[in-house]
Amino acid sequence: MPLPLRSRHLFQSFPRVCCGILSALLVFAAPVSQAAPSRSSKTSKASRSSKAKTSASKKSSAAQPEESPLAPLPGPATEAKAAEEPAPIVASKPALEAKAAPALRPAPAPRSTSAARASSPAASAASGPMRIGVGPDLFLESARMNGSQGINTSLRDESFEYSSAGFLSATAWLTTPVPSVSERLRVGGGLRIFGNYAAGGGRQFGFGILNEVFASGEYGLPVADKTEVVFGGRAGLSFLVPGREFSAEIHRLQEQGVSVWSVPRVGWLLGPSVGGRRRMSERIWLRADVLAQVEQQYLFATSQEISGLDFNKNWSTMALRLGLSLGAEFSL
Repeated sequence: MPLPLRSRHLFQSFPRVCCGILSALLVFAAPVSQAAPSRSSKTSKASRSSKAKTSASKKSSAAQPEESPLAPLPGPATEAKAAEEPAPIVASKPALEAKAAPALRPAPAPRSTSAARASSPAASAASGPMRIGVGPDLFLESARMNGSQGINTSLRDESFEYSSAGFLSATAWLTTPVPSVSERLRVGGGLRIFGNYAAGGGRQFGFGILNEVFASGEYGLPVADKTEVVFGGRAGLSFLVPGREFSAEIHRLQEQGVSVWSVPRVGWLLGPSVGGRRRMSERIWLRADVLAQVEQQYLFATSQEISGLDFNKNWSTMALRLGLSLGAEFSL
């Protein structure tokens, strides 16, 4: 049975409608299909870059300069690795240098030296540089002149006890520290001048001008602020220039043919001391010492034959002195 005309037109237009729908679907599906590969490529690139970063961090932390022999062929991923690998290495170097910089500061050395200096102010003040001192001495003396003169078998005793006619002398000294032994030890030398030395009391007798040259040593022990106790000693030689009665005796013997000279007589001295010293300023010290000293002076020691006679004459003095020395020291 034949179809009506209207139904024929519907069947004739159906293929056209289907074709239109298919073409519309193709138009909408084309962008989607093109976007899908781009998204997949982006995700693959992101995954490759993240893998490159992790591998670069592992290589920098393990500090392996050599590459693995199984490295992939050069391509986009390897180029991305090569571009990204130097960045963490360059960034890590300044960080390491910045961390290591504070360790190279030489600040602790001056602190230690300043602390060492501050810990020993008393030792540096006690030692100091070279010093020169001067001062008067007050002394008391108990002495004896041991003398004898003999001609052949006859012997005459000329000894007598005496004490010094004076009580004042002057001393100058120079001392320097000895840090190799002790910071408080000082050694030096000095000169003591008595002037005209004579026996007083019941027997008046003038010996001449007496001087002493000695070496000294002392050790200072701090007891208070700027004050120290000083233990010392001295040993040396004494020189007597003949004068007055002693010089007259020399001339008398020379007139009788005795071979005696008018040269200075030599003796020796030895004694300890103890006292105190106080610092008044940066370069000035005041001190006082009690001194005990033994001194022997040789005057005559002659033995010869004169006109067939054996002549002998021996004189010497032995003195014990106790004195108080007052003085000032100045730093050079």
